Amino acid sequence: MDNADACETAIVRRLVEFPFLPSSFAVINAALDMIEVKPNEVFADLGCGDGIVLIEAARRFNVFCVGFELNPMLVKLALENVKRSGVGHLVDIVQTDLFTADLSKFNVIYVYPFPTIIRRLSEKIVDECPEGTRIIVHDYCLAGLRATKHVQTAKRGLHAHSVRLYVL
Repeated sequence: MDNADACETAIVRRLVEFPFLPSSFAVINAALDMIEVKPNEVFADLGCGDGIVLIEAARRFNVFCVGFELNPMLVKLALENVKRSGVGHLVDIVQTDLFTADLSKFNVIYVYPFPTIIRRLSEKIVDECPEGTRIIVHDYCLAGLRATKHVQTAKRGLHAHSVRLYVL
């Protein structure tokens, strides 16, 4: 595969497997309301986009947060948002494919996955996350796992968003 083919493959993968679908503040608040995060725990957002979930988690829980994002333009936006938010000392953004990230170090994970990656993401979570890890998923169900909590946000337009909490 030459460089042009590799670049095209990366762009297609970003658009098909990891499109930027931001979570609304209603969803973010519902998600963060579902959990308690202790001061020594670490929060992660897989596919952090603009970084807003990380910023809100850092503000609310005063814990270290790490975001993983594949798209370099979104990494730049997230870094700018984090810097402006005043929680830069609590948030790190890593430009990488979430499937290369080591999830074993995180106590709480937030993800708004695209349906095409659910099975593979579910397997990665089960394989890497230790017992007690809390996973918050926007809109979709993890394969082979049972949610311990489920809430829906108020319906806006044609869609009411779901937030599910899984505890390993």
